[in-house]
Amino acid sequence: MPNPAFPSTATMVFCIGAQKAGTTWLYDALRCSDQIHFSRNKELHYFDVIAGKGQQMLDMRVQAATIIAKRLIPQLGNRNCANLRQLRDLTDLLGIYTCEPNDHSAYLEYLLEHYKDQQVVCDITPAYAILDRETFAQMGQIGSAKFIFILRDPVTRMWSQIRMAIKAASPPATSFQDACIARAQHLIQSGRLPKIERADYKRTIVELEEAIPPDRIKYVFYEDMFNPASMNSLCGFLGIGPIEIEPQNHSNIGTSAAMPAEIRADFCNAFATQYDYIHGRFGGMVPDSWAAECRPDTSVNRTG
Repeated sequence: MPNPAFPSTATMVFCIGAQKAGTTWLYDALRCSDQIHFSRNKELHYFDVIAGKGQQMLDMRVQAATIIAKRLIPQLGNRNCANLRQLRDLTDLLGIYTCEPNDHSAYLEYLLEHYKDQQVVCDITPAYAILDRETFAQMGQIGSAKFIFILRDPVTRMWSQIRMAIKAASPPATSFQDACIARAQHLIQSGRLPKIERADYKRTIVELEEAIPPDRIKYVFYEDMFNPASMNSLCGFLGIGPIEIEPQNHSNIGTSAAMPAEIRADFCNAFATQYDYIHGRFGGMVPDSWAAECRPDTSVNRTG
């Protein structure tokens, strides 16, 4: 049964995907619609945490609250105002984790704060892609939830993720390019690439489709997402009016670094299962820009 705390006239929507798959851009685009409600935070990280797959995120949030609390000083006046605002935001967010299992009322209370009868309520947390069918089933019971799953070419997505990680880290001892190559080589040699949960499109699709009816799932290819036609299709799926977009305004554009051919080849090998599955599952819908050298041997003509 739908959760009684969720408005009966609205549809819940979850957006999932791997890192660097365009969810920030989509969030910015969808916020232009007055028919969609978002919470204060883009990524709530609720279902991954309660499923035992987001402990690091919970630890980070508790640590952040602890650090801010230690900044408070025992003085009158407004010197504590900024820290108190940040602390209040964090404690409100941490409150979503305070209910008993299968009770999502605290999450919904936070999610629906300032809700004004919009047709759609949205939680864009890409990390939900690592969840299993049991958790997806729970999510699907909230507002007859729909799911958007963004798929990006595994090789280019992985390289983009590496560039983001290197940029966020301390300045590398070598050049940015060399640091990216070193990180890629480490991942390749470790054998971890095929085991990265958020990059395992096959596993996510199988788990999602075991729990959610197909008419409530929308697969969006990152490479097509910035086209007006793709956005119109997505708006139709959400049941909202069209949204005008500016495709050139990408969010979180990474620092440039060329991917060496040998790294690309090793990535193709690591993600071969994903390429085979996605091409088999979606056929001609797979964008031509997906790494041609990683395609299965069977040629596939794009049909649109």
